[in-house]
Amino acid sequence: MLPALALLLWLGAWQWGRMGDKADAVAAWESRETGAALPLSGVLCDVRASYFGQEVELPDPANREFIRFQGRSLDGEPGWRHMYALPLPDCFEAGAGQSVLVQHGFEPLRGGDVVTTERLMIRPPPETGGFAAENDTASRTFYRFEPESLAQSLDSARIYADFWIVGYSDELPPELAAVPPVQHLGYALTWWGMALALIAVYLGLHVQRRRLCFTRR
Repeated sequence: MLPALALLLWLGAWQWGRMGDKADAVAAWESRETGAALPLSGVLCDVRASYFGQEVELPDPANREFIRFQGRSLDGEPGWRHMYALPLPDCFEAGAGQSVLVQHGFEPLRGGDVVTTERLMIRPPPETGGFAAENDTASRTFYRFEPESLAQSLDSARIYADFWIVGYSDELPPELAAVPPVQHLGYALTWWGMALALIAVYLGLHVQRRRLCFTRR
């Protein structure tokens, strides 16, 4: 009973922490600076800038190699992001000597022409789902954000792991909108409720078997 109780309490605490993290992320997104697109170097080299959600100017993708990364368009259509590696500016010390993935276009899964991405923004890279397929470096097709294999396919020394640059949208990112903070609160209360139920069942069982007695006989 004790391992099960510890697990339920930990799951509740984990969801409680996720609620706080998600609330902070939503608040940061809603308070982000918006306006004209800025040069990438201007955003990253300003230590005051909170660059997640910031729109940046379109870099020149000339003569660059592309990979396909599974994703969705701004309209939610499944398909492939066409991306390339762009060297980070020297002033961005955290990514010295590294490159960042930049989206050049989007290819619908149903087929058709690649639609060039006209506006870009800095975003955290996607989290890898438990059922994501393995990357195919030979065909440059990716389902997981793995900097080492991405760098290998793009002939880059290193791919920066903390963010990438993809199509701009004013909407709340899917990873923030899909499970709002209040839903994490519901999960936490569910796990803790199950922990209380387990304690009640445990006590009830011992009372029934007369292992616990609250009166003298």
